[in-house]
Amino acid sequence: MISKNINNKTDAAWSKLHNRLESEGLLEVKSERNIIRAFANSTALRVAAALVILIGATLYLSVFNKGSQTLLSLHNSEESSIVATTLEDGSTVFLAKNTTLSYPRHFDKSRREVRLEGNAYFEISKNPEKPFIVETELITIEVLGTSFNVTVSDTPMPSIAVNTGKVSVTLKSNGQRVTLLAGESGVVSSGSLKSIPTEDLEQFRLYMNRIHFKDEKLSDVVRIINKNSPELYIELAPEIEERLITATFTGNSPDTMAQLICVALNLNYTVQTGKILIHE
Repeated sequence: MISKNINNKTDAAWSKLHNRLESEGLLEVKSERNIIRAFANSTALRVAAALVILIGATLYLSVFNKGSQTLLSLHNSEESSIVATTLEDGSTVFLAKNTTLSYPRHFDKSRREVRLEGNAYFEISKNPEKPFIVETELITIEVLGTSFNVTVSDTPMPSIAVNTGKVSVTLKSNGQRVTLLAGESGVVSSGSLKSIPTEDLEQFRLYMNRIHFKDEKLSDVVRIINKNSPELYIELAPEIEERLITATFTGNSPDTMAQLICVALNLNYTVQTGKILIHE
């Protein structure tokens, strides 16, 4: 739980850091948003020290047109950070290193389709009327609302592991189709798609160890934090939900992340029973 009386040394460190960022032009306000690149460690002082050093994850976002559709291509070339992005429908994708996600700015009326090159973890918003399709070089994945991990790069046996819900996987080379439930994995081996029990449950948690957000809405960032940190709930005042933030969080507790968000966006917080309210 956050204490209202934050250690004086911590306050001094943040103040010194803020002044240095401001003097060097790294703390920037555009329109009505304040964007800061933050590298978050386990304590505020360590965060402050690392923040001065880190300029940001290596991340590329390209925009191109395909017919009448505007497509976005997000590439993460950062070696140690997972890049999290929220799609138009509220689904979240966590991109591992050397991974590219291509997706439309707006999904069409009948389906939500993206293309993946590399490894990623998906948390898909449920919509029975609009299936979510993930195209890779080897397989096609179709879901309605679920979470799963796709591993197709740097491995002799490409796989998809289902964390929650149900997934349909089709092997492109021969049309073989397998339905996977939570706790099951589909593995491509010897030109065939096999269903096996998921043994490596750590693969799901690894995506949460060091997450980088690039110009993400604060409401989406907090939603991801709350979903993966059930011990303490962060709540946002409605007027700040659309604020954008660029930040990297490394194994932080929710209270530390709340402090970082407040410093990054010049906000305040109020501690309540079981939750933290962030506000202007």
